[in-house]
Amino acid sequence: MSCDFYTVDVFTAERFEGAQIAVIPDASALNEEKMQKMAAEFNLWRTVFILPSEQADAAKQLRIFNAKKEFQFGGHATLAAIYTLAKQELIEVNEGLNSFLLKENYGDVACQVTMKNGEPIFNQFMTQAKPEFDRFTPTEDELSDILSLTSYHFSVKGFTPMLASTHLPYLFVPVDNFASLSAAQFNYKAWSESSAPATFANALFLFSVSNSNDGLHFHCRLVGPAFGLHEDPPIGAAIPAFAGYLNQFLIGQNLPLSFVAERGAFVGRKSILHVELLSNNEGEISVNIGGEAVLVSEGKVYL
Repeated sequence: MSCDFYTVDVFTAERFEGAQIAVIPDASALNEEKMQKMAAEFNLWRTVFILPSEQADAAKQLRIFNAKKEFQFGGHATLAAIYTLAKQELIEVNEGLNSFLLKENYGDVACQVTMKNGEPIFNQFMTQAKPEFDRFTPTEDELSDILSLTSYHFSVKGFTPMLASTHLPYLFVPVDNFASLSAAQFNYKAWSESSAPATFANALFLFSVSNSNDGLHFHCRLVGPAFGLHEDPPIGAAIPAFAGYLNQFLIGQNLPLSFVAERGAFVGRKSILHVELLSNNEGEISVNIGGEAVLVSEGKVYL
């Protein structure tokens, strides 16, 4: 028995950049145990398994794993699935903008793909969240020690540190420029001896404001006790919380609020995420997250 697979680099138009995702386009013959074993064999950031949907209004159903567990939702995996379904003509798509639903364990996800000359050129999905915020954060001196930044500035271009949580809590920390963002090194000892563990955040989301003239543009990076010293994890899961965080400082601006989040520029595998904060209704935000993707490999897995 065998099944086809693809690997896709997402949030990039260049191969060997962005985040690597494995896609199984027809997982109808696989049980959960086989899915988990295959994800462990690929050992990529995520592996997404595409199944027929039991809902008439959903094009397909997705199940998402990494080497250790299954996830309720995955932004990078969803983008890879949208791209693969369109590129391989596994759903009906036409030139221009196409809209459809994908079912995930988390719930239904509204998706869009833009086709040009038969190729998917932009993929996006909408997610909703109700962020919670807490202004209790480590002190400036603690953050300097945690990030190994001797010249850390507590207030950067109107932004200040804040805890924001959607499905996971993130400690958002602005830094003064891209050089500081690149130089930051997580110090576990300083973290453990600070007030940071009391925030229950499992990661620090560092960002600097870009000098780009193309509108709001942020350089972003995740560090923290959940990651290895040299890891540069994808930031997609943190984007809804980041959108909510930004809205706390940009209140009064008309929605939708569009911005670009870039990750990985200083270590390779650069990702570009296009984000729109569509609405904020009684604290529940709707966020569009989109980007490009590119096919890297295809083949068969023998079971």
